[in-house]
Amino acid sequence: MHMKQKPMFGLLLPFMACAAIASASQLLTFDDLSTSCYDPITNGYAGFNWTNVWVANGVCLGDGYLIGTISSPNVAFNGYGEDASFNVLSGTFSLTSAYVTSVNGSSITVMGYNGNTLVYNKAYPVNGAAPTFITFGYDDITEVYITGGKFALDNITINGSSLTITPLGTRVVLRWPTNATGLTLQSTTNLASPVWTTNSTLPVLVNGQNTVTNPVLGTQQFYRLSQ
Repeated sequence: MHMKQKPMFGLLLPFMACAAIASASQLLTFDDLSTSCYDPITNGYAGFNWTNVWVANGVCLGDGYLIGTISSPNVAFNGYGEDASFNVLSGTFSLTSAYVTSVNGSSITVMGYNGNTLVYNKAYPVNGAAPTFITFGYDDITEVYITGGKFALDNITINGSSLTITPLGTRVVLRWPTNATGLTLQSTTNLASPVWTTNSTLPVLVNGQNTVTNPVLGTQQFYRLSQ
C-alpha cells in the first residue's frame, strides 16, 4: 500500500526559485554513510527523504545482506522486511537501475509515483544466491515505493535532483549530491549574454550533500553545475 556530462548541464535556477535540475546521473552506494552495524538513513541524504530504508555494514548483518553488498562496506535494506520508500526533496528524478538481493523472498514490487499519481508498478524476480541487476527506466517521478519481504539494495543509479536552491532570508542555500562528482557551481546575472563565474565559496558536506550558502546579490542570480 502506498502511504502518503561531460557537458555542462542543467536547468538554470534564479535565486528566487526552489527547483531541481534533472539531468545529472548519480550513483548511490551508501558507502559514505557511517554505521557501526545498521542505522536508518536520515532524511536529506543525497537529496531524498527516506522511509524505512536503513544502511548496514554487510559483514555485520551477513546472509543476503553481505551477498547484496556490491560496493563495500555498506548496503541499504528495508527495516524488518516492511515496505520502504524514498522521495525527492524537490523536483522530479528518474530511477535508472539498482542491484537487489532477496533475503527471504522471490520478488519485489517497485512503484514509481509522481505526486499522488501511480505512474509505474512492476514486479521483479530476485533471489538470495546473487544480486539481481534491475533496469527500471522510471522517468519523471517524485517517489519510489518498494514491497516484497526482506531485501538488500545497492548501487542505485538515479538521474535528476542534482541541484536544489532554497531562499533563506537574505541568502540562498544550494545543494547537490556528493555522488555527482567533478562539478563546479557557477552563476550569472544575465541569461541573454551570460558570463559564468565560478562560485568562490567551497561546498561543505551537510546531510550527504554538497552545500553552499550565498548572499543574495542584485535582483536575480542564475546558477548551474558545469563539468
